[in-house]
Amino acid sequence: MEEKIEFWLPDSEWHTKAHSARVLLLTLLIGHQKGLSDEELDALGMAAIFHDSRRLDDGIDKGHGSRAAEYYKDYCSKNDLSYNTQTYYITYYHDQDDSVGLLEIAKSPSLSERAVLLYQIFKDADALDRFRLGPDGLDVKFLRTEEAHRLVDFAKYLLQKISETNE
Repeated sequence: MEEKIEFWLPDSEWHTKAHSARVLLLTLLIGHQKGLSDEELDALGMAAIFHDSRRLDDGIDKGHGSRAAEYYKDYCSKNDLSYNTQTYYITYYHDQDDSVGLLEIAKSPSLSERAVLLYQIFKDADALDRFRLGPDGLDVKFLRTEEAHRLVDFAKYLLQKISETNE
């Protein structure tokens, strides 16, 4: 990710490669606690790496998920990497309300029923890094998985340690 994935907003204050790296760690932690397969963990990892790569600004930027999903798909094709439909959908809808994302995932015949779980894990991991926006950046009532609720203090600690290291 550090060397090969291009972020359109390299000077972003909030949606950095460091943010994507923390989301990657958090998705893998939640996924491991859920007992996901290696393939499912890979799907989440790729979503974490690509999810904010096509942002145009640090605001809501509806559509950055679809742009990032297309970038992921093209990147896999051009670099002879294995493409995962679940990664595409998770990335595509991560910037949408759950009512939209879950509906689109559920009606796709190419996705397994586990895709909903992967989507929820990813959204929780992305949300857990909202402490970078400030101490009240995360409203825990919106977390979807019990594992994410148990990682709230860790997410705060992780961001604090990274901040101390960068001082």
